[in-house]
Parts: sequence; C-alpha cells; structure tokens
Amino acid sequence: MTDDQKAFASSAAQDSAKSDTGTDHSGDRMDQFHLGYRDSVSRTITADDVARFASLSGDYNALHIDDEFAARTEFEQRVVHGFLHASLLSTLVGMKIPGQGALYLSQSFDFTNPVFIGDTVKATGIIEKIDSETRVLTIATEITNQHGNVVLTGAARVKVLRLTPIPSQPAANMKPGFSNTLLNDQTALVTGASRGIGRAIAATLCDHGAHVYINYLNSEQSAASLVRELEQRGGSATMIKADVTQPTEASRLIEEVSARQGIDILINNAGPKIKSAPFSGVVWADMHQAHEQIVGAAFHMTQAALPSLKARKGRIVNVLTSAALGRTAHNWLPYVSAKAALLAMSKNIAQELGPTGVRVNMVSPSMAATDLTAEVPDKIRQMIVSRTPLRRLATPEDVAGAVLFLVSPYADFITGENLLVAGGDIML
Repeated sequence: MTDDQKAFASSAAQDSAKSDTGTDHSGDRMDQFHLGYRDSVSRTITADDVARFASLSGDYNALHIDDEFAARTEFEQRVVHGFLHASLLSTLVGMKIPGQGALYLSQSFDFTNPVFIGDTVKATGIIEKIDSETRVLTIATEITNQHGNVVLTGAARVKVLRLTPIPSQPAANMKPGFSNTLLNDQTALVTGASRGIGRAIAATLCDHGAHVYINYLNSEQSAASLVRELEQRGGSATMIKADVTQPTEASRLIEEVSARQGIDILINNAGPKIKSAPFSGVVWADMHQAHEQIVGAAFHMTQAALPSLKARKGRIVNVLTSAALGRTAHNWLPYVSAKAALLAMSKNIAQELGPTGVRVNMVSPSMAATDLTAEVPDKIRQMIVSRTPLRRLATPEDVAGAVLFLVSPYADFITGENLLVAGGDIML
C-alpha cells in the first residue's frame, strides 16, 4: 500500500473510530438486529481527502482537482468524487451496521446532489429486511450533507458472518475432583490448537499437568491469548507456528519440540473449513486438497514424531468427524472422504505401532460450534439437535474430555478405537 493509500484509509476511519459503539468482535450477532435498526457515521471532506482519493483511484478529473477548471462549471467550485463520499458506506457497514465480520454483497447508488470540499456528510443505514437463514441483511442507505440535503441514496445487502468467540475464560476449566497431575511430566503437541476444538484440547491437557505445544498457522493472537490463560492458572504452554500440511514444516516443528523435550502425546487436529457443494460442483483438485490438508497433515506429523513417540511409548489421537460415518454428510464429499481415509490410516498405524507401545486412537465428534462449521445454516444445526438424544450440539470441551481419556493411563489397553462424541446421534 502506498503512503497516499495508507493516509486515505487512516483519514476515512477517523470519525468512525471516534464514535465506535464497541462492536462485539466475536460470537453470533444476528439476534442484535431487528427491522428498523439504524446507525450512522459522519465525516467532513477535506481538500487532502480529494487529493488522496484521486491518487488512490486514478481519477484525476479536473472537476475534482482543478479549482480554475471547476470555477468555469455550473458548480463554480470543485466537486468531491462521488465514490469518495460513497466510501463512507463502507465505514458504516464495516464498523456499525452490522459491524465487525460484515461481508458486503451488493450496494446500489443514486447520486442526487453534489458534495463539495468542506461539507460534512452523514451516512445512515436502516435495516429493511432480515433473512435469518442466509444471515443476509438488506439495508436502506442514505448520505446527507450538513444542510440535511440528500446527496446519495441506495440499498445494501450484507451478510453477517458467524464468528466463533475467543473465550475470555479458560477454554476448558477443571471440574471439582479432577486431578491436575494426571499427565504430569508429559509433553503434548496439538496441531491447529489456537481455536475451536484444538484450543479446548490443548487447555484440557494442560489443566491436567501436561506441557502443551500450541501449534498454529494464522491465528497468532488467539494462540498467544491461550498461552497467557494457561500460564495465569499455573499451566505450562508454548506456542509454535508451522504449516503441518508441508512435510518440511512438520519435520521442523517436531525437531524444534524434540530438541527441548520428547513428545508423549500427539493430537492431529488441524484441518480446513468445510466447503459444501454437490458432487457435480466438485473437481478432483478439491478432493486432493482436502486429503492433503487432513490426511497429509496427520501423515507428516505422525511420521516426523515417530522416533520420539516410540522412545516414550507415546499416544496419538486423530480428530475425525461423525459426518464421515454411516451414510456420511452429503455435499461434504472432499471433507468426509478425507476424514474416512484418516480413519483407515489410523487403524492401520495402530496395528503397526501396537507392539512398540504406541497407542493410536480417534475421536469423532458430531457438529460442534467452531470455525469449521461457521457457515452451516441454522436450520441444519436445529435438525441435528432435534435428532440427537442429548438435544444439543457438541462443544469443543466435550471433544477435549474424550481426548483426555484416550491419552490418560485409564486407556492404556485401548488402541485403534474411534470414540464417538455425538450425543447419541450416531450409535454403532
């Protein structure tokens, strides 16, 4: 980004930052909105704004940047670029209504009056329609000047993305009577541990005495916050970045951990977001990518960690999904086929490593509220709840508890097993 671009972006955010209402950065915000809900932002347009926008957009129309030229027009002064003041709608949508996590789908414009340098413009949005199924808001948008004259009208369609909250409290609290020495002096490595199920697993293992290596790829802040939480309550954890789908990265990760201490517990949890599509909409590249991200990651990590795991008679738990069992979840072909392949690989490795003392098990949760399932429609979630005997979705902590059992001494004679964490939705 050029200096002009940075300056313009900074200037455009100033007024909205001053009036920020403290938008929640996480969780589901759909319940906050209702028909007629409104919000607004405003700013005063300066000559510097016009100059920077011209540089950013490449629109050097003399009507906008040349005083002498503009004086010869019917306006007798420079006119602000229409899309400059229209960009205030982006501030409105991104910071106010709906705010953080908004995905702009469309915006119509009707420019009804010119805007001049020195004008103070106010963008207002009013929710006219709410589609709870698709999470799309239709918003009537309007910009007025300091005289109350309308300078722009239109309508926006905005999707409210479902965000998985980063817990302010520990991801998995110890329950009364639980021992925090169950995994004392053990070292655990959890891939994809900064968020969702991986985060809960890492916290639970740490709560019970293990030193946990928190692997992440993109979510550095989330990983750092987990380390702080665990250390604040007396745990021991280290964050470590690596793309475990790459063999060289997986080897580097294992070498770095092994150089400090061997590995007793390996949790292969990292995986991609689920892409939903019918078979006719799937290409082989989608299948290959899913296998690389799911099976390949577990393969590379297990192979790299094998010497240490054999030396310490370690334990491996691979996180699968109940969606890959039984009839499987249709429209999730790349994901469920890769998870099914990981199930077969896990059983095969369990047979081979059993004589060495290394145990290999799996957990298969039903749908849990995590980043991977953020785009699943609410009606699908409700359908799953209605058919589940325990009448709720799985939580990351439910999965973490199952993993804790499988890596504990209580499961010393269990290997090659796939433990369902599905509330009775699937019974094999």
